[in-house]
Amino acid sequence: MKKAHKILLILLLVVVFISGVIIKIPAWVVGSLASKYSDHRVSTSYETGTFWDGGAILLASDSNGKTFVPITKINWKIKLGLTKFIDVTFMSSGQTIANINLTKGGVMVNSVNLDLSMDQITPFLGNLSTLNLSGTVHVSANSLQLGKSNSGLINVTLQDVGSGMSPLNPIGSYNVKFDVAKSSIDVTTNGDSIIGVNASGNLNSLALNSTVQADKKDQMLQFMTMMGIPQPDGSYKMKVF
Repeated sequence: MKKAHKILLILLLVVVFISGVIIKIPAWVVGSLASKYSDHRVSTSYETGTFWDGGAILLASDSNGKTFVPITKINWKIKLGLTKFIDVTFMSSGQTIANINLTKGGVMVNSVNLDLSMDQITPFLGNLSTLNLSGTVHVSANSLQLGKSNSGLINVTLQDVGSGMSPLNPIGSYNVKFDVAKSSIDVTTNGDSIIGVNASGNLNSLALNSTVQADKKDQMLQFMTMMGIPQPDGSYKMKVF
């Protein structure tokens, strides 16, 4: 065999080997990347498939930032490109829940559309987790940038929130806005809620200011004293975390 043919054969074998390794990149690498670019707040477990086409349990760190809690089962498909070096589509129950792109500008997150129950996010609610809350949760976001610089807004809608300890249910619906750049959290009340809530804080400290509809104060008195400390203006203050 001529020397040139030998070299070509060796190169071909190297290419085949490298391609095989790339194709078989394990699924856990996705969780490692998610952890890195989320500042160790998101990860995965029980991975199946490969880096390119796989699935796992999505994890997120709790309100203390120390323990990872399972959120939902996800699947993903990953493609390579020129402007979008890596394009990832995440799915759950057959529906797209997020699209993530790795570009020269960093990580971009779009089309976040995730429905959860209050039970699934209870570990992130700090002191509120003791109130046996129920209700539905919708998470949405577009144009999030993560990496060396962070930007964008994550919107969370808490619909028909109830409590197993409240005499009246549901107690209300609420909007939570998380500013990724500032790591700030703002909470406002949505619609005609029995308990009105507003708050401004961050991932390290959040306290709720709550008020009760005037005609419901007597019925809700015991529950409200459990929720927080009475204030001179008739509201109640509760430290979430």
